[in-house]
Formats: sequence, structure tokens, C-alpha cells
Amino acid sequence: MQEKVSKNIKKFGLVVAGAILVIYAVFFLPVSESYLGVLIESTSEPNWDEVLPRNIVKNSIPITLIQMNGQNCLLDASNLDKIITHTYFKRGEELASHLKYESEDQTIEVPCDKTFGEKSRLEIWYVTEESPKHSMKYQYFITSWNDTKTD
Repeated sequence: MQEKVSKNIKKFGLVVAGAILVIYAVFFLPVSESYLGVLIESTSEPNWDEVLPRNIVKNSIPITLIQMNGQNCLLDASNLDKIITHTYFKRGEELASHLKYESEDQTIEVPCDKTFGEKSRLEIWYVTEESPKHSMKYQYFITSWNDTKTD
């Protein structure tokens, strides 16, 4: 009987110790040094000011409205395959999935409220694998076709 109580006390002690470690990691370790920080860091958008310009690849392609499907728009995205399959863009397939890219038709589907009429510009920026900060992160956004390019 006393052996069972001893095992239960050991289990309880392990659970408490584990909980203390988790609480310490979440609340007291700097975000960049904890597992939670690594998870958040890998899914957050990059801070472009923290990345050396040589480690940033900026692309853009025209996208043209084909059809409105309720609140989503089907858009022609010719040449997107050249961006998402580029050797430097390690997360290209993830972006293609997010944009619902159909390679056979070269189309994407995005909410219509993110587009700018019949013709817009899809901007895709990503950080190369060699970058010490924000490695392999990317961001995409849609701008007006008529906007002047500054980069």
C-alpha cells in the first residue's frame, strides 16, 4: 500500500515539475529562446528592416480578373509558377496552397476585396535560407496595377 502512495507522490512531483518548466519557458525565457518562440517566429511575418537587402527576393506579377465567385475572385496568375518553384523560395508550395494556385490553368483564388479591379499586381517577397534573421519567411500582398514601383 505504501509503495502505491510513494509511486503516486513521484508521479505528482513529476507533473508539478513539468508544469513549472512549461510556465518558466512560456513566461520567463526570451521568446526567441523558447520552443513557443520558435513556433511563433516561424509563422510570423518577417520584419523587413531586420533582413539584409541581399537576403530579400522581391517578385511581382500581374493578376487579371477572370471570374467573381461570390466574395472570392478567380484570377489569371501567369508566371506565378516561376516564383513558387524557384530554388531560393523554399516555401513556394505553401504559398501556392494558400493562394489556391492551379498550375494547369495558372490561376489563383483570393478574396475580391483584396484586389483592385480588373488588373492588380501580386507582390511576393521572401527571405533566403542564408539569412541569419527571418530565414525562409515570406509575405505576399496585392497592390493596384497603376501603383508606381519604387524598388
